[in-house]
Amino acid sequence: MIKAAFIGAGNRAIAHMAALTRISDVEIVAIAELDENRALASQAKANERRADGSDPINVRVFNDYRAMVDTADIDCVYLCLPPFVHGQLDHDVIDYGLPVLFEKPVAVEMSIANEIAAHVAEKGIINAAGYQKRYSSAVQDAKALLTNQTIAMAIAIRLSGLPGQPWWRVQSQSGGMLVEQHTHAVDLMRYVCGEIETVYAVGGTQLLNDTPNLDIFDVNACTVRFENGAPGIIGNSCAAPAGASIFPPHLVHVVSNEMVVSVNDAKTTIRRNGQEDIEELLPEENDNYVMNRTFIEAVRSGDQTGILCNYADAARTFAVTIACQRSAEQGHPITMAAFTG
Repeated sequence: MIKAAFIGAGNRAIAHMAALTRISDVEIVAIAELDENRALASQAKANERRADGSDPINVRVFNDYRAMVDTADIDCVYLCLPPFVHGQLDHDVIDYGLPVLFEKPVAVEMSIANEIAAHVAEKGIINAAGYQKRYSSAVQDAKALLTNQTIAMAIAIRLSGLPGQPWWRVQSQSGGMLVEQHTHAVDLMRYVCGEIETVYAVGGTQLLNDTPNLDIFDVNACTVRFENGAPGIIGNSCAAPAGASIFPPHLVHVVSNEMVVSVNDAKTTIRRNGQEDIEELLPEENDNYVMNRTFIEAVRSGDQTGILCNYADAARTFAVTIACQRSAEQGHPITMAAFTG
């Protein structure tokens, strides 16, 4: 029996707990959360979504994560935290030597992400990051299809509304809109098209100037260059919900020599040159479930070969998003090699 524990009890924790009920011989035993009522409410929501026939989730709630790891019998830990909480807490958990799944974004500053990545490598723990979109077969099949193509350009634009969490609109707590909201699409760009070499961005607060306690950009536009020389376009607004149907989340258009592939975890579409019919790639399983199953298999075996995104990889996605933020703030291009150190 694999016994899992959670630090943090937000929406991502609920999704993970519900997915874990579909995996045999897994028990969710504890949650560390400052607000006990929030932890119990999250447990109740996860129980509403648990697998048919599975036992109800019934956890011990701790208000101190150290006490939880010290006293609870656990085999792995899920860190489901807002970006600004990452730091010493991560180092404390890594020191226990347990397998860890880190929810994204993994930090608010590059120095913090680099230090955690080095600590993970030093301890050699089983580790994964919560970029579940990679695990969709609609993404996997698209990646395989593009392997032998010349990738000429990639485009990822997202329009949506302002999330309700108070910390989200504070730059020092969320890292900014692109870091927190558009991170899955940027990760898919890297995963499908390769590493990004240089970024150049502009941004501003154009629409939400009267929103209390908001100091993030609400629009941004970034031009990036991939290592193969291809340009990319990243755009985001958290103040344009009417545009969500035009530019939905987690969608990356990839232009190649023979086709345009619109990569998404829910459905990838393929438009080939000279062909009117549009091909579709649909996922075989829920990507979040597959990611959790893969992580638990790695915990069981001690082999993380099947994990598609580890902490170091997630830190590279974070680096692109925060570099775009810094470029917009500073008004000049940023080379990723220099930025990441």
